[in-house]
Amino acid sequence: MATLAVAILASGLALATGATTATAATPAAATASASASASAVASASAVAAATAATSPSATAPASTAAASTGPHVRSFFVPVAESPGSASTIQLDVDLYTPAVTPAPAVLLAHGFGQTKADLVPEAKELQDAGYVVLAYTARGFGQSGGSIGLDSLSGEVPDARALVDVLASEPAVQNVNGDPVVGVVGGSYGGALALMLGATDPRIDTVVAAITWNNLAQALVPSSAGVVADSSTSSGTATDVLRDFKSGWASRLFGAGITPTDPCGRFTPAFCALYQNLISGAQPSAADLALLAQSSPSTVLSGMKAPTLLLQGLQDNLFGLDQADANEQQLVKAGAPVSLQWFNGGHDGGGIGGTDTIITSWLADHLKANLPVPSTFTYAVPPSATGFGQTITAASYPGLNGASTGQQIALAGAETSIVNPPGGQPESVTGVPGLNTGSVAGGAISGLLSASNPPAEQAAFVSAPLTDPVILAGAATVRVHVTPAPENAALESAASTNAGSTNPGSTNAASTNAAATGAPPTTTASSDAVLYAQLSVTTGTATRALPGGVAPIHVALPASGADVTVTLPATAWSFTPGDRLTLTIRTSDSQFSGAATPAAYSVAIDGPITLPTVAAQSTDKSAGLPTLGSLIGIGVTLLVALGLIVVALIRSRRSPATAKASTSTRPGASPVPGEAAAAPSAAAAFESEREPEGPPLQINGLTKRFRSGFLAVDDVSFTVERGQVLGLLGENGAGKTTTLRMVAGLIRPDSGSASSFGATISPGSPVLSRLGCFIEGPGFLPHLSGRRNLELYWAATGRPASEAQFDEALAVADLGGALAKPVRGYSQGMRQRLAIAQAMLGMPDLLVLDEPTNGLDPPQITALRGVLRRYAEGGRTVIVSSHLLGEVELTCTHVVVMSHGKVVATGPVGDIAGDSSELVIGVTDVDAALAAVRNLGVDRAEAHEPSGIRVLPGAHPVDSVVATLVEAGVGVTSLQRGRHLEEAFLSLIGAREPSA
Repeated sequence: MATLAVAILASGLALATGATTATAATPAAATASASASASAVASASAVAAATAATSPSATAPASTAAASTGPHVRSFFVPVAESPGSASTIQLDVDLYTPAVTPAPAVLLAHGFGQTKADLVPEAKELQDAGYVVLAYTARGFGQSGGSIGLDSLSGEVPDARALVDVLASEPAVQNVNGDPVVGVVGGSYGGALALMLGATDPRIDTVVAAITWNNLAQALVPSSAGVVADSSTSSGTATDVLRDFKSGWASRLFGAGITPTDPCGRFTPAFCALYQNLISGAQPSAADLALLAQSSPSTVLSGMKAPTLLLQGLQDNLFGLDQADANEQQLVKAGAPVSLQWFNGGHDGGGIGGTDTIITSWLADHLKANLPVPSTFTYAVPPSATGFGQTITAASYPGLNGASTGQQIALAGAETSIVNPPGGQPESVTGVPGLNTGSVAGGAISGLLSASNPPAEQAAFVSAPLTDPVILAGAATVRVHVTPAPENAALESAASTNAGSTNPGSTNAASTNAAATGAPPTTTASSDAVLYAQLSVTTGTATRALPGGVAPIHVALPASGADVTVTLPATAWSFTPGDRLTLTIRTSDSQFSGAATPAAYSVAIDGPITLPTVAAQSTDKSAGLPTLGSLIGIGVTLLVALGLIVVALIRSRRSPATAKASTSTRPGASPVPGEAAAAPSAAAAFESEREPEGPPLQINGLTKRFRSGFLAVDDVSFTVERGQVLGLLGENGAGKTTTLRMVAGLIRPDSGSASSFGATISPGSPVLSRLGCFIEGPGFLPHLSGRRNLELYWAATGRPASEAQFDEALAVADLGGALAKPVRGYSQGMRQRLAIAQAMLGMPDLLVLDEPTNGLDPPQITALRGVLRRYAEGGRTVIVSSHLLGEVELTCTHVVVMSHGKVVATGPVGDIAGDSSELVIGVTDVDAALAAVRNLGVDRAEAHEPSGIRVLPGAHPVDSVVATLVEAGVGVTSLQRGRHLEEAFLSLIGAREPSA
């Protein structure tokens, strides 16, 4: 269960990568831990009557009546009605954070599915420091709170939240205006839906922030067909909105997060347990099922919303896509609620809501502390593609998923293709693993392996010609295909329907039987039910990548003669560049959906161009994205030419006037050109100068450094770093890494040996140092100045023009948002670290040297930095990273230098150092099931590998077969590594030994 909870950790609020254990705080009259203290329960019982009701006259616990003496946290339990009108109660586990100055506005924090109040500690403390009273709590069915999980039910979790607003209303520390408490509610995913439903049903809520959440839970978990078919036997098209497909991949993980070892239903209500069992067996949802899901859907109550609402939805989200935010936005506009919608590059399948903390705190300042109008603009992120920066684009207004214009039409080509769905739907195509960040190195590798293993007979692909113009997709692309069922399909369905247990989505009679029994409408009236899946991908060069948003399930009733099907693909944003090719793939199965078990065959043909919706940009900001290959090498010929000019100018600016007049070259042996220094070189000359042969970015020969104490820190170190490499300088603490880098940067002189860069000898003040950017030890920021001002002053100290700094590109790496305008003294360690890396990257130096760059960064930031450094080097630059984190070096670097006790003990590509091996180390969600699956496959060896993985020697079985076997067995794959770990090689190289007994 814990592993499954990790799979949906992204559903937590913005900063959930910090501490996950709440500090035990005591009520005023007690000293015991809140979660177990009898005093805390007794103190909470003082509000039993008040918190079971929902009136604003409720009183807070007796312990909260004491005057605030400074920021503190109090923990207690709040009794609430077990069900509407019930006399029995359950207890909710609550933390109340009070700021230094009160009364203050209050924020109710709602956690993600599978989490507790402990996961909200970082956010709560940040808001407390910002001057808010914060109430963080554990929802019913989780942690120490009582009750059963009702998935944000209007008869459970929503009244619970209203009872907690009662507590805030009676709390003296909460700001009160004319008897009305000033309260906002913030939540992500599970907490986001709760925030919307509370705001729509409690007029005391003054503002709502809801991230990566749903509008209609039935549409989110059991989506209706993304295709609309025109039946040739009728005069008009009919939307097949009653045919659905269960999102079994994600739903199984959500259900798994609430189960217990002793009860198959875990802490879910019996009604939701029965619903899950019905859907996972392959049945269509009944009318009762849909009614139950409606009770947990914001769509049921949003007509009552009046509070200003911020909707944040992630592009990397196959669970709750952009269509859910679009539906929320439309309902809120209709209700008259001020609403702002933003798409960001995160979500349940990559990044959670990391990076949105500044957006959320700014919104609360504007709409809870103040009462500012909600802007009408629409902001959306465009993820980093293979050739450009990630971008944040602002449009004048939100146009919906169809875009603000007719869109860009692109022709697709490909022959009519026959595809089959095998008996039982196996083997099925695998397009992703729920919760796996395919933007990470490991996730991308797994995704590539899985895609390569998809059965060719189950898919048809239609490809565009290379694009000639750039296009930014923003919304849901549409395309029309013609699908014809094979004549034998009807016979196969008829045979399958004789099986009384056949209730899969592709079985007509089973679905009809289910409808008759439950009162649901029949699911088909045509001769054949088609269950298909559509996905859009982009090919840049030789690399193919599926667009964010997942696949579109198509479940349509087809006439025997076939029909045109208009498919709406998952909404997303993407920047296509000239040369890119689009691929539309139609498959008969997908591992993330239940699919059809009945064998069937179809003929699929493209029937028109694909339409990409676009949105006119009002402004574009690169600072929220990450730099990629194309942009880091100059973004076009203009910057390539400018790069040559910059280098020449830098060389001159670092020299004395006399030296500058003597020569325009830094290369040894270059012929001086008398009088040339007075004239600016032409762009062509500068460009040609850069193309002349020169030495490697870094070459070290026999470098030695002994300190006055006699300690030999660096002993005869030699290695060379070539262009395009990301080199990891690896070693234990005290190995001599930092001392070596300080000599490379010209900060100290070696006792013997030499270091050169691009053919020029390095020493303190060397002109070639203008081509080096470094972050070694402390960055030396001035604490009273803002982050941006620190970077500006640093650049000004170089004497180089501000136009050469490339601030936008460097700040894209820092990704500090509004914090750039704040004094550095208030930055966390991770924020300072990101700013220091950005400082080192100013001017986009040819050689970038970073000493322990991941210190203080959280996992999503480390993953992002990993991609930045790789793309930086792919542009022809060079990166050197010093680290003692062996796993990070293995994932980030192309080459490695291993140092120990001041000496180099090994150099070479990471793969060569680690050693070649066919062994696989696979992170999984269920070790026992994984071992059983791969042993049944017939691998040579399989054993458990701590902490939550397996070690496999596959023998004759390819990697993709092993991974596909695990996925087909229902085992989640969280990581994949081939061969010996770098850690094992490192320990062997430095002579580490196991301690003796």
